[in-house]
Amino acid sequence: MNVPSGAIVAGIDASADSDRGLAWAAAEAEARGAPLHLLHALPPLRTEVPPTADEERIMRDHAQGVVTAARNQARRITSAPVTAEVVDEPAAPALIAASRHAELVVLGARGHSAMSGLLLGSVSQQVCAHAHGPVVVVREAADPNSRRVVVGVDGSPGSDRAIGYAMQAAARDGAPVTAIYGWHDHSPLTTGTASPGWDRTAERIAAGDRMLENALAAWTTKYPEVTVVREAIPVPPARTLAGASEHAAMVVVGARGHGGFAELRLGSVSRALLHHARCPVAVIR
Repeated sequence: MNVPSGAIVAGIDASADSDRGLAWAAAEAEARGAPLHLLHALPPLRTEVPPTADEERIMRDHAQGVVTAARNQARRITSAPVTAEVVDEPAAPALIAASRHAELVVLGARGHSAMSGLLLGSVSQQVCAHAHGPVVVVREAADPNSRRVVVGVDGSPGSDRAIGYAMQAAARDGAPVTAIYGWHDHSPLTTGTASPGWDRTAERIAAGDRMLENALAAWTTKYPEVTVVREAIPVPPARTLAGASEHAAMVVVGARGHGGFAELRLGSVSRALLHHARCPVAVIR
């Protein structure tokens, strides 16, 4: 594998979602001044009868055509160096291996063709779970005019890395950040005279806001130019973040968390976001 050090790696195939992921990756490479590396996986066919020489040639010609089209698309977006390769192995291990040398791995939300495993629940899940660095899964934005970056926060080391990624991206793009802490709260919410349940919820919101303030303190000092809004919400975290994604340019989460985001590991909140977010999702390790 020939991944340039510090490159943005984009997994590509011939699907529309792959094109969307490629465009995002190319724009990110341009913004960062980083090289862009295109990776197309061509896993062995699992058939009882090996492909003929002609069938093998057709598959490789198709793969080269996909790579050539992707390289041309990328060069219309970025002036950064663009390299590409076709690898003879399944997509997930190829992308995980590439992540060792990459600054970032970018995938479309779904795929087909030679990277037929690039479907949520398979390759995207595996790469997000096992990559050696940040992974962005690009979904079509419900609000393409929104520039805000949403980040899930719970006070854990993983969420601290997510905050750092979100703040750096926002500072670079001149965008605001919304930092969200969500949790399961079964206390009754009432109107009118405050009840004990309401008091507990109000206390939890106040405590959550203090946690957010503490978690953000070092990063707001480092990036004073970034406008940050804090939101402590007594709603399950996956639902809270998915809802916020409807008006966001990106949602950023740590690969694992604790506290209010105790489920923030692939298989729960992160998996739910990869399926239901309405914008690109960045999973930070």
